[in-house]
Amino acid sequence: MPRAKNAQPKLVNIEINGIPLQVPEGELLVEAAKRIGEDIPIFCYHKYMKPVGMCRMCLVEVGYKQPDGSVRKMPKPQASCTLPCTEGLVAWTQSEQIIKDRRAVLEFLLINHPLDCPICDRGGECPLQNNTQFYGPPISRYIEIKRHLPKAFPLSKYVMLDLERCIQCGRCVRFTEEISGDAQLALLFRGAQTQPHTFQLTEFTSRFSGNVIEICPVGALTSRTYRFRARPWDIVTQKSICTMCSNGCNLYFDSRAGKVVRINARENPEVNETWTCDKGKFEQVEFLNAPNRLTQPMRRNGTAWEPISWAQAYELMLERFARARGAVGGLAGTRLSNEALYLFQKLMRAGFQSNHIDHRMTRYQGDLWAHAQSLLNKPPVANEYRDLEATHLIFVFGADLIDEQPMVFLRARKAWRHYGVKVAVAYPVANAVEEFAETRLRYRAGSELALVKGLLYILLDKLPAETVAANLPDHEWLRALLQDCTPAWTQDHTGIAAEQLLAFADTIASVPSMLILTGEKVWNHPESEELVKHLMWLTRLTGNCHQESGGLNLLPLGANEQGASDMGVLPNRLPGYALVEDEAARERFTQAWGAPVPSTPGLNTDGILQACLTGEIQALYLAGANPVREHYDPTLAERALRACEFVVVQDSHMTESAEYADLLLPACTVAESEGTYTNWERRVQRFWRALEPPGESKPDWLIFAELWLRQVRQTPPFNPREVMCEIASLVPQYAECTYEALGDSGKRWG
Repeated sequence: MPRAKNAQPKLVNIEINGIPLQVPEGELLVEAAKRIGEDIPIFCYHKYMKPVGMCRMCLVEVGYKQPDGSVRKMPKPQASCTLPCTEGLVAWTQSEQIIKDRRAVLEFLLINHPLDCPICDRGGECPLQNNTQFYGPPISRYIEIKRHLPKAFPLSKYVMLDLERCIQCGRCVRFTEEISGDAQLALLFRGAQTQPHTFQLTEFTSRFSGNVIEICPVGALTSRTYRFRARPWDIVTQKSICTMCSNGCNLYFDSRAGKVVRINARENPEVNETWTCDKGKFEQVEFLNAPNRLTQPMRRNGTAWEPISWAQAYELMLERFARARGAVGGLAGTRLSNEALYLFQKLMRAGFQSNHIDHRMTRYQGDLWAHAQSLLNKPPVANEYRDLEATHLIFVFGADLIDEQPMVFLRARKAWRHYGVKVAVAYPVANAVEEFAETRLRYRAGSELALVKGLLYILLDKLPAETVAANLPDHEWLRALLQDCTPAWTQDHTGIAAEQLLAFADTIASVPSMLILTGEKVWNHPESEELVKHLMWLTRLTGNCHQESGGLNLLPLGANEQGASDMGVLPNRLPGYALVEDEAARERFTQAWGAPVPSTPGLNTDGILQACLTGEIQALYLAGANPVREHYDPTLAERALRACEFVVVQDSHMTESAEYADLLLPACTVAESEGTYTNWERRVQRFWRALEPPGESKPDWLIFAELWLRQVRQTPPFNPREVMCEIASLVPQYAECTYEALGDSGKRWG
């Protein structure tokens, strides 16, 4: 049954080490102890996985209060990781008997454990090492030859396995079964020979393989990319946010000698819990440390690049933009922070007097906010992670979740496994969601619109007339529009059997709430605007635009694509989604910025690229954008950059688009700057600087601020905190998103 979203748990009275406290009924004792600062030692237990009580390290003495006030102790110690709290429970976690039991458990574990601590990557942050220091025996009584197993061999591209160090806690195996769902690891053999491995000793190919490294309580599973590169006391750890997709996963960046050497998950129960995907954990390290970094401003001199100073770069750029007389355009990348995106559109609009700005590289470049507000009276993304567990049906449409939105995939799978939420998926080829989906609609590529039309046609007849009238009062025009979209017509156009489509429509009609998740196939559909409108009509017809745990979620693809829209990096909307034609809104920003804002809507991404070909755009500013690689039509992007008279590329790396630039401005990565990102669920989250900028590179927000100072002759905000304060004062949705309010876990707007 779906989990009630805001249900208040029943509290029970318990006592731990003589300290009375109230905890939610059913909370495991090992978690309840943390409320009084008592960390019970563990090996096999993990907060986000099912407890199994395998290692016995968490033993405690337990009793229950009797009606007369006395305590009746249980005859044997209990595993606190499997013991739910009930009324009257009394526990002792540090008694003499418990200390003795823990020492015995550790002695058994250490019998065959190798003395690899000086060379083990886990040394210094190893739970076995720490627990041995606190509870373990000072010497070993075991004098026989230790068990020997294969040491340090690759399990996958990223994971190294050392079987001699394994303590058979089962965490890695349970992760692949319970969390990632690929079930690629298992405990093979029996007794003293028990060992974790893949079936038939094949390669470990999970998209989430890096998590087994983090949850391994010893050094049995280690990272091949981090191996022997640093010790825990050599590294500096900083909090950050992942930039590989729009999930907004909370991370730790571990750095040494000016390089990020490792990325680990940072717990945030509202977002990624404590998981990462391999793109965020490993590929992001490769990106941050890539050798093609830009470290100084350069201008093109024939076919060569000539290093110049920042002052010369600014002078050249402003002179060429002034010569263009407003025929300038700008494209921003979705890895830029909210602060940088805000200053970018401010510079383009009030500094260069141009609304020709955008961040979208997909086919869909319509007014998404207007469509969502008029048809749904909601933002284009209606829900949050928790809603996945509270809804009754998750419909994944046109999205390969495991690739596009890995954390959404994990949370959807959790909703299905733990709470019985139904899952349906519509996608042209096989994908990971099909492994647990109740309904699998394998449609013909490109027929997404026909599929939605077919569902609408069926539901108009299948839903009760009063429901249709209440949800869509003017439904007759829709019925007329879809009069030919019968199940047979839909089958001909999509390849989905009419019976399967009718059965799925029955499922939709029977559930109280449905949450729709869309992806790349929707954004890049040839008729993307029509497809988005039909999805909104489907949401409205079924009443899910009024459901707290239902609705349409047009999931953005880029890390801060949501933030780019919020900050007004759109040709027709100011920060906060006010229209540029709105005189009152323009006046508000004009007064705040001290410079007028143009009133004519600008060109979108496609329009800007086409205008470069015709000469209507003479100067183009690419700030963290790489259209040659990211645009749905890379040929158009290449032709546009070749044709444009003056192209400025501001980026951290030498990208494909940078090859066509006339001026290069070196920018910082997320590891070398600070600011905020807004993920798909509209959660604004902070990230902090982990490294010093290499060479002469500067944070994006600082480059925009310095250009503003030279172009407008006004003092800009000169740190990210000041920029966010300005945003909070001008953008209603971000009014409560100051750095103080955001904290470590972020804050949703709307």
